[in-house]
Amino acid sequence: MPVDAGEFRNALARFASGVTVVTARTPDGGDRGMTASAFCSLSLDPPLILVCVRKGNAMDGVLQGAAGFAVNLLGQDQVDLSNRFAGYGAQPADRVDDLQPAAGPYSGAAWLPGAIARLDCALHQVLDGGDHHIYLGRVEAVDAPGAREDQRPLLYFAGAYRAAGEKL
Repeated sequence: MPVDAGEFRNALARFASGVTVVTARTPDGGDRGMTASAFCSLSLDPPLILVCVRKGNAMDGVLQGAAGFAVNLLGQDQVDLSNRFAGYGAQPADRVDDLQPAAGPYSGAAWLPGAIARLDCALHQVLDGGDHHIYLGRVEAVDAPGAREDQRPLLYFAGAYRAAGEKL
């Protein structure tokens, strides 16, 4: 018996995830970004991460033609930035120049200011994942400013943004 899509979505909403913005350069030298919570580390040797992107959306097309991309891990004070790149902000997600981002040293993709960590990746492989593409990135550069224990990540749980609680 097939799993009901609504029940499946409800169950997955009970898994807290970090919030990222994936960025990539377009062939004309512009930047495009997308909020993604379907992100995780994959391997330490070689250093690989993965991010899942719905097939056919604008970012899927940009990533298909890119040599690399960046992943910006957001802090709890960056809800507006997450909303912007999810399509809910006042600024369009295909414009990042007003944020004055740094450029990732490998891909040139936007490293967003204030992110608690930023990864610059070479496009390693693209896999089929049902209604999504799974983009594997080989991490070529990392920027993780400040002490790790001082960082406050932005989380997404049960359809809402959350903050991490006390250390257990």
